[in-house]
Amino acid sequence: MRPFLTVYGHVCLDQIMSLERFPEANTSVDIVEKHRYFGGTGANIATVAASLGVPTALVSYVGSDLPDEFRRNMESRGVDLSEVETVDGYETSTVMIVTDEEQNQVAFVYQGPMRDMDDFDLLTARASESSIVHISTGRPGYYLRLMERLRSSGKEISFDPAQEIHHIWSAETFPRGISLADTFFCNANELRTALRYLGMERPEELLGKVKTVINTRGAEGSIAYTADGARSVLAARPGAIVDPTGAGDAFRAGYYAGRYYGHPLEECLAYGNAAASFALEAKGGVGRVPTWEMVEKRAGPLLAGL
Repeated sequence: MRPFLTVYGHVCLDQIMSLERFPEANTSVDIVEKHRYFGGTGANIATVAASLGVPTALVSYVGSDLPDEFRRNMESRGVDLSEVETVDGYETSTVMIVTDEEQNQVAFVYQGPMRDMDDFDLLTARASESSIVHISTGRPGYYLRLMERLRSSGKEISFDPAQEIHHIWSAETFPRGISLADTFFCNANELRTALRYLGMERPEELLGKVKTVINTRGAEGSIAYTADGARSVLAARPGAIVDPTGAGDAFRAGYYAGRYYGHPLEECLAYGNAAASFALEAKGGVGRVPTWEMVEKRAGPLLAGL
């Protein structure tokens, strides 16, 4: 099946650890709790989108140590992994997040082959067949080359550098990236960095660079800015709040499911908010993956208020 959506971004092994206090240098402390999760922005978005019925391909670079279970989990959801490329000499991207009892947190990030993707040839087979291409985390040099090629062929491009907007992208590269996109995704902190890079003050000003800005606001829901004005949709109510990891990725998947099933923009925001609420209910980026029927049901009250 031809993909409706192709997602570029990390496939990552998340190591989540907790301890009572951080040790001083050259000492040690016991880890109280340790868990491993399958994550990465690219993998999370693709896994949830495919689970919602969207024909989805994932493009990423991984090491030879990628667990078979991780690959099988994505494939079982329907993700096309034909352009998830194993690069010899690297281990798969890994994030180690350590939290103490006062909720102070330190993260250690190993980029794996994604760190050097600027040196790799572009992978475009799945993107060339897709209706929408979603550019998430990764290296600006690679993505700027990719976006220029996709733009020349008329592809719809979404630009979503996520947390890497703050330290991987810059005031030089970010304006080039957003100018090559149709849609820019961001949360509140990422929006502030985008405006700073461009010397702007209001999100509406970004519409001089991109057609649509989609801003997720956590418990406040989400807002879309277009030439027709700003439209906001309230957040969906989760059954419980366990862990916010992956909620933004699930939002994007729910939004794209709305697009795939032919819904207008505001309704797509509602479906995104509903999908995000399920991510809050379990630990890990894809701890609880809903079906489309589950998302439709939870989005119902939001749709009624539009």
